[in-house]
Amino acid sequence: MTTKHVAIFVFPGYGHVNPTLEFSRMLISQGHRVTYVLDERLAGPVEAAGARMVGYSSRRGRLAAGSGTVTGEEIGALGLSFLRESMEVILPRTVEALDDDVPDLLLYDLESFFTARVAAKRWNRGTAQLFPYIATNDHYSLNMEVFSGASENLHKCVELVARYLADEGAEPEAVWPLLANFDDRNIVLLPRELQPLGETFDERYTFTGHSLPADRSGTGSWSRPPGDGPVALITLGTEVNDRPEFFATCGEAFADGGWHLVVTVGPGNLPADGTVAGHVEMHEWLAFNTVLPHVSAVVCHSGMSTMLEAISFGKPLVLITYTPEDRVNGGRITELGLGVEVPGAEATAERIRTAVETVAGDPDILRRVARMRMDMLSAGGPARAARQIEDWLNDPIPTSGEHMRNTAPPESAGAR
Repeated sequence: MTTKHVAIFVFPGYGHVNPTLEFSRMLISQGHRVTYVLDERLAGPVEAAGARMVGYSSRRGRLAAGSGTVTGEEIGALGLSFLRESMEVILPRTVEALDDDVPDLLLYDLESFFTARVAAKRWNRGTAQLFPYIATNDHYSLNMEVFSGASENLHKCVELVARYLADEGAEPEAVWPLLANFDDRNIVLLPRELQPLGETFDERYTFTGHSLPADRSGTGSWSRPPGDGPVALITLGTEVNDRPEFFATCGEAFADGGWHLVVTVGPGNLPADGTVAGHVEMHEWLAFNTVLPHVSAVVCHSGMSTMLEAISFGKPLVLITYTPEDRVNGGRITELGLGVEVPGAEATAERIRTAVETVAGDPDILRRVARMRMDMLSAGGPARAARQIEDWLNDPIPTSGEHMRNTAPPESAGAR
């Protein structure tokens, strides 16, 4: 077998990096080389997978902390900031590191469109887009959901790309292929059954169901405390976890001690005084597979990775939604009957307790979660993704945007 070289460009966040790690391991085990162009703070899991790192120091911020909801305009501002960083830092670093070791195929998420597509054109190489979240096609657009009514920062993204292309001597209409919301080749790291209008996605899209390794070390190793009461896992992920009032409300919701709570709050967010009720255990971070076999419900902010991992263990969901994308995911999970959505602004102790007990005790919800688990695991997972990438590596015809189409109007262009 001829060794090939794959480059991966993803937004510098765990929810974007982690779903790529297992298929990268598989490609490497087949003798291929994988290079990530990524914030050096995320080097650990990448290097543990056996991949090479081309690092840079990202200046990106986080979504707004506090008790309020996050708006589409705030997400647009974060996207604009990352686009500038892509132009000023990431693309130059990519060219510097890889001009003498050009990849055979470039994989990227939508947030990383600029670096990947410009580099692919420079090197005349093929591309494929990764969707670690709900995908977009001609019939369904996630960005139209997320950025409805928010256009200021997205207009700035379009203007920034247009200026770049003008400086490069490109024709004005070149802006739209570069800003396209999907590629000629796409891997969607979730089940087709979870995708809105999933039946409309054609052969350009490979739905792999999930990105979880077959063997997850330490599964079920959490040491259950004494007592036979139910257990709930509570987490807000890595982007919107600066909400101490939410975690306090969860403690209040289960103050009678009838449930044992396993709570992850994120680095630096443990209570300063270290005081935690006896039926609550708090962690900055925890490998969810260690505790998921023991829980009756998962409370989370509707991050796709957390939801899919919960479903992989047959666990129902309570989704606390703060961002527009949270609300899209929450609405879809509710529509499919896999859990209950509680808007963050309405997450009172009573609402949280009622939601948890509802999903844990409803046999219809549990049956539907079990069915989605089967759909998810039967889709092929990282092994299918790796096989598809190998097929593309053996296809010498570059795609790199020649036939990409942008299905969103200008106010949404460039966003997922």
